[in-house]
Amino acid sequence: MDTAVKPSLTIKRRLKAPPEKVFAAWIDPEKVKLWMGPGEIKPILADADPRVGGRYRWLMCSPEGNEHDVSGVYREVVANEKLVFTWAWKSSPEQETLVTVLFEPDGNGTLLTLIHEQFADEGSRDSHNQGWTGTLDKMEKLFASQEQVMRGTHGTFYWNELCARNVEGAKKFYAQTMGWSYDAMPMPGGGTYWVAKMNNEPVAGVFDISGHEFDGMPEQWMPYIAVDDVDARARKAVAAGAKVLKPAFDVPGVGRIVILREPGGAGVGWMTPATN
Repeated sequence: MDTAVKPSLTIKRRLKAPPEKVFAAWIDPEKVKLWMGPGEIKPILADADPRVGGRYRWLMCSPEGNEHDVSGVYREVVANEKLVFTWAWKSSPEQETLVTVLFEPDGNGTLLTLIHEQFADEGSRDSHNQGWTGTLDKMEKLFASQEQVMRGTHGTFYWNELCARNVEGAKKFYAQTMGWSYDAMPMPGGGTYWVAKMNNEPVAGVFDISGHEFDGMPEQWMPYIAVDDVDARARKAVAAGAKVLKPAFDVPGVGRIVILREPGGAGVGWMTPATN
């Protein structure tokens, strides 16, 4: 009996996203296409049936047109915690290996541990180590860029909000025309704020202005610009001729906001997003 230990590799990465988001990036085919493959190699097909006994397939292509086709079977699927699956290239199906991916909470991010084992030889292990390193580089950059967008870069548009009197009618319109879905978010002072989503990612909000306190306010889209210090920037805005329509206020988990009217008459929100 051959009792020799076969080569394996282990790679750890801290990613700027919670475990549920990182886990989804491994099992959602559309998200897999955003990061799978090292360097200039890009996915052109991704299929997944993330359950024990289900199969996945990732087909990648290099700029030269060389295809890299890998597939396997899920052995363990523990939501937001663990994935174990076999790994075999179409070009060498007899050389099946095993991949384990662990997702551990790490502050406001995730410590990802990838273990790839049962390689036939060290050469195969080393080539896979290089490939996984480049691939996880792309995943790390993807989440870093998404985290920067969610945090808000000073001076850039951060959020859009539809002020609507017929909220259900507005939701229906954008669901039919854009494919948006909605999550209800209770508001601190009562009522419900609706977060519109596309592919499960937040894209906009719907705010109810049917109350009498909003009489005279037209239905409109309200843009929000991210700023580094909303109070300091509001003082600069007033000095430059803007009018404060609603003084700075805090929305827990969202950020600190001020509503202004520019000297030319346009309304706009400025916002310092929450950091958690």
